[in-house]
Amino acid sequence: MRVVIIGAGIAGAYIANKLIQEDISLDIVLLSDEEYPSYDRIHLCRLVDDSDEVDDIAIPLHPKIKLELRQKITSIDREHKRVLTEDAMYGYDKLIIATGSLPITLFDIQNISNATVFRSARDCKKIHEGVQGREVVIVGAGPIALELLETLSDMDAVKHITLLVRSDALYSKDLSIDAIKTIENSYTDNGKVSISYEDEIVDKTVENSEITSIQTKKMKIENPFVVFGVGIKPNIELFRDVLKSNKGLLTNNYMQTEDENIYAIGECAEVEEFNFIAGHVKACTLQADCAISHILNLEKKEFKREIDVDMLKVGNFDLIEVRSPTFTSEYEKVLITSKKDNRIDEYFFNGDKLTRFIGINSNVDVGYLETLMDSGQKVDINYLYENRLVGERGRLVCSCEHVYQQDLVDIVKETGIASFSELAPFSQAGRVCGKCKVMVQDIIKDSQDLIDPNMVRKTPEELQREKEIQAVQKRLDKFNTLHPRNNLSAENLENALESIEIEKHQVNSWISMVTANMQLHPNFEEVVERGIKTLNRVPIIWLELADCSGNSEAFIKSENPAIEDLIFDYVSLDYHELLMSPSGDQSETVLEDIVKNQKGEYVLIVEGAVPLAMDGKYLRIGPNGTTGLELLQNTAKDAALIMAVGSCAFDGGVVAAAPNPTGAVGVAEALGRDDVINIPGCPTNPTNIVGTLLSYLMFEELPPLDSFNRPLWAYEGRIHDNCERRGHYELGEFVKEWGDEGAKKGYCLFEMGCKGPYANANCPTMKFNGGTSWPVQAGHGCMGCVEAGFFDKFANERKYEEEVEDES
Repeated sequence: MRVVIIGAGIAGAYIANKLIQEDISLDIVLLSDEEYPSYDRIHLCRLVDDSDEVDDIAIPLHPKIKLELRQKITSIDREHKRVLTEDAMYGYDKLIIATGSLPITLFDIQNISNATVFRSARDCKKIHEGVQGREVVIVGAGPIALELLETLSDMDAVKHITLLVRSDALYSKDLSIDAIKTIENSYTDNGKVSISYEDEIVDKTVENSEITSIQTKKMKIENPFVVFGVGIKPNIELFRDVLKSNKGLLTNNYMQTEDENIYAIGECAEVEEFNFIAGHVKACTLQADCAISHILNLEKKEFKREIDVDMLKVGNFDLIEVRSPTFTSEYEKVLITSKKDNRIDEYFFNGDKLTRFIGINSNVDVGYLETLMDSGQKVDINYLYENRLVGERGRLVCSCEHVYQQDLVDIVKETGIASFSELAPFSQAGRVCGKCKVMVQDIIKDSQDLIDPNMVRKTPEELQREKEIQAVQKRLDKFNTLHPRNNLSAENLENALESIEIEKHQVNSWISMVTANMQLHPNFEEVVERGIKTLNRVPIIWLELADCSGNSEAFIKSENPAIEDLIFDYVSLDYHELLMSPSGDQSETVLEDIVKNQKGEYVLIVEGAVPLAMDGKYLRIGPNGTTGLELLQNTAKDAALIMAVGSCAFDGGVVAAAPNPTGAVGVAEALGRDDVINIPGCPTNPTNIVGTLLSYLMFEELPPLDSFNRPLWAYEGRIHDNCERRGHYELGEFVKEWGDEGAKKGYCLFEMGCKGPYANANCPTMKFNGGTSWPVQAGHGCMGCVEAGFFDKFANERKYEEEVEDES
């Protein structure tokens, strides 16, 4: 597919790179009317003062992207899907318009030598050369004008600057007088800048394409160099006759125009549902992501307005603004100021909802303010006052990535990085919109003396792993108190292992095996061992419903108990009808006590199917004749985690075999819930239960699951692919009848009805009885007992014939 992108600014370059990242086979052409490759306009000030060249602020493009410079677009041919320029034609499958915006001027400056805007590298060159020996006049008081004002005031070639402000405020008319004065003083203290409020150009004298003087409402300025920074408008004039437009090109929430093959993103696009035109890089990149999802048929992302965060660092003040899409001019404002710290925090409210914040030299946690605005929750003004001082993470540096000063310092200390380029694997701070790049570079530079010279360098993956292990350690600490019903300790477990002569290296090997099968890095082995020793701190209810007790008996019917058997003796099985000492009323009292007093804390493990026929009367349990369904519902209601263990608990298993007279179903279906974790098997491998419990215990979350809610680490691999007889299958060597020569040689059992190619489980790698063997190794084919409906579908010794849908 060929994608042509018109416009090579931040939005155009971003979507080009992201498209290639998603699909390397794409043919992407990036058209630019400039003479320079893509560059970051946010750092134009560094071109004005000559501290950087254009190459220094360039945006890297993937080498597969074809960048065409000096291409002035003349028209779009929608019918034939072509873009025409003054000297070329480009066909497309999909067209993306990312032409950005045009600066507004108060009069035509096209042929004026000493008047310009501040929007491109060419403008910067004109400013740098044109301000020499002239009175610089900047028109406008928004962020762009203020950033340029600071840059010019620091240049020796500039002797004086006049800032013309049409209103009576700097940055925003909503700012308090104190805030405006603070901003004003930061510019005027050096005597080089004059600010004229409620003023504008009313006349000018032009001779030989040069403005010799301008007349404002309040003064006359001779020999000026005029820079307009009064605002921008969408750059769409060329497309108005081709595509539906308002202020910008109108799009749906996927950034698609009225033409299904043409998209628009960034400052040239107007999302019709919100009448929204992007004004920040973050919004532009969000729009690009939405367009990409639609173009490539990925998981669809609809554009939604988000909270804007803007930052302005000038001289001796930092300004940060957080603004909700719900902000209106109908607001009430709360000010918290500190003359000592030269700090001003301005909170804008609509009722009791925070909709905007502007801070001067503020220490407020901006991330928290975003959460307040996003959630729309009521705000306690007292809380805002109590949290006005600097937090542990310091000031916000990168609003796009929510990275604070201390975050960057910590990265430098932990990794030993010495430059901005080395930061990339650890954080994208300074790389999204680029506004904070210089601040990030300065923090890295200033933190170099904090690096331990003897430190071992670590990769991002190693650092992330360390953080995960620390989080697991903290989680395990929560279970440190002995469970009230379980007096066993870690020492009891170790003594039991020693008593049956299971040596430490065997335990370590088993822990390594569990860690590997849980798809965790070997560094997790220590916390896995600690997690196992903490299992007796978690209250567990084990229900026996309609089944053969095969899963329970698999753990206890062993002459020489394996490690996992001892683990299950050690686990806090507070209620298990088959294994617990109390019976009758006593056992019911234990169950009622757990359900009543440990809500949201206990784990419910269910073994067996749930009969639903005759209102569940096929299964009654306990002295009161409670049906299995009622017992399940009562115990499941407040469980922290529900695990369905065994094939019967998964979908009814053997109990639900045709004609299923008891109406047996699995636990999830009986409860009508989709959060039940299934650990099927007939019986289930005990290690899969231990691993799932460990995931909950260590991470307070479950491992990734498949479509049947089975843990992927245990049920992702196909049995056939990991079978030790797979080689014989590839060679066509099969057992033809029981006891034949092939059976003696260990040939493949597929012809004898093995269902390994149709079942997913870790039986070949985990095995049973302490890793001794598994059915296929012992000489019998797999019955696919981990799959849905296995008893009717797979539980036979016939070769399985896959069902083919009738297409007639």
